[in-house]
Amino acid sequence: MPLTFVILLAVAGCGQYRAGAGADPAGDTIGTRLVADLRKNGFQVSPGYPRLYTEEDCERYTYPKLHNCYANNPAAPYVVPVVKTWPGEYVDPATVNAFGPTRAGYSSTYRLDPRDALVLYGKMPPPGRYMGLQTWEFSQRGRWSDSDYAKWQNKLGVPMHFLFDTVPPGDRGSDRTQSLSALGDVVNNVVMERQAGYSFEKNRYFIVTPSATTDRAVRRALQAQGVPAEDIFTEQIPDRDSHGPIGPLGIGRDAPDFVTSFRYALPAAGQEKAAAAWRQNPPLTVMRVRAPASAGPVQRYGPMTIGPRTANSEADLGGDLRELIGAVCDRVRDTAHLRPQDCGRPLPDSTRLIDPVQEFGWTGPYCRKINMDCLGDQQDAAYYLSQKPLPLDNGEVYAAVGTLATETGNATYSALSVNNASLLAGVANVLDKDLKGSASGYLKKNADSGKLYVRYFTRDCAALRGLPGGTKNCTEITTDMLPSHHDTTAVGDPALRGTLVLALRDYVKPGTHRGPDSSKLQSPRVLTFTQAGK
Repeated sequence: MPLTFVILLAVAGCGQYRAGAGADPAGDTIGTRLVADLRKNGFQVSPGYPRLYTEEDCERYTYPKLHNCYANNPAAPYVVPVVKTWPGEYVDPATVNAFGPTRAGYSSTYRLDPRDALVLYGKMPPPGRYMGLQTWEFSQRGRWSDSDYAKWQNKLGVPMHFLFDTVPPGDRGSDRTQSLSALGDVVNNVVMERQAGYSFEKNRYFIVTPSATTDRAVRRALQAQGVPAEDIFTEQIPDRDSHGPIGPLGIGRDAPDFVTSFRYALPAAGQEKAAAAWRQNPPLTVMRVRAPASAGPVQRYGPMTIGPRTANSEADLGGDLRELIGAVCDRVRDTAHLRPQDCGRPLPDSTRLIDPVQEFGWTGPYCRKINMDCLGDQQDAAYYLSQKPLPLDNGEVYAAVGTLATETGNATYSALSVNNASLLAGVANVLDKDLKGSASGYLKKNADSGKLYVRYFTRDCAALRGLPGGTKNCTEITTDMLPSHHDTTAVGDPALRGTLVLALRDYVKPGTHRGPDSSKLQSPRVLTFTQAGK
């Protein structure tokens, strides 16, 4: 997903808006009138702008500031609303420019007074397979317990600083922890379509607020400008979750801060140029508003709820998956002459990619309870990770094998991603269209081979010549993508240089707005092979 680094400007002041952003049915911009109406009714209004967050920003800004890139999704960059800091609002020096450089007095993370709202609106991107807006709690006051730290340290093979760290990172005296934890469902394209109809390339309006009072007042102001009620979406900041209160809110040092992003992935065929243009200069307006006391008492939203997921059971594909794994082990050994490290029966559990949400209960409420970093959890994907960092620099070859959720009716799109373990940053993606049919050469007589996939990852794909699909079924991980462990100049955790984490994301089960229930899916596997003499 690499894109040229660019700062995206939206508004230089509350009275200046780009043409096209938030156009009403007559084609006139609503920004100036909206701001005037809000101010007339006693609102404080502060300008903002959208900014594109890319892979390069992770390496240049986020990791140096926070020692974590939060396993960003390489299928698409993120548009992050940047807001102007309120007078008297505390901005932690450790978070300044953490998601890329911002104008003086502006920030990508923000605190919320109970009467505040973040407002973002404009023309949605060209047709694609996914778009969605989500807000996370970014950090909170507190400290993890030794017992919680030890529990996950003993259970997992990943460095604990990605899960338990302070703001600023590694500061034993800090009383603030990184959280990046979800607060509810994503407002994705399915949610939009159910309420407002097909939403790509349409004007849509988003309000992020902890107060129903503020929401109603902002909605009235939008509707007074001719915006249809069904085109307005509210992301509610709940007052509590299943483990306790979220907050207390405020703009002081001890209050939680938040971060919001809009993600757009996989433009439809023929829309690639339009999609690139939208990302380079998204026609979106960003502002912060604060309702006056005259709007009425603050009405906080109720508790966060996590709705159920569904899935088409893949139980009947268990035997097919085992057959595919056996065929891959045999062909790689006999044709490519690589040495299998874990092809025994039964397969070692360490080969299984795990879904932390389903297996460990890593959702926003749990992470906030124990002061753990949730790494941007969300409910509209099943998200699997390899259980440990996988080394690359001694001739290792990895085969990812699993069921293809887009072919089993369990995903709108699926993607295997390569993550630089030293940064916990996504650097490459293999989409479902490139996985489709990849198992057929191994299971020629199996009618369900189209529901399975195999994909290889290594430094040099030449080692796989002669296998079904050949080098086309292999992702070559260059040192530009993921530096060697010998590269002492590379940004990241020195102990993890030259290693990767494999991830699989299955997004949005058709007919729902959430990801599939991964307990009904076959767990993907990663098999390790080595080359003689390396």
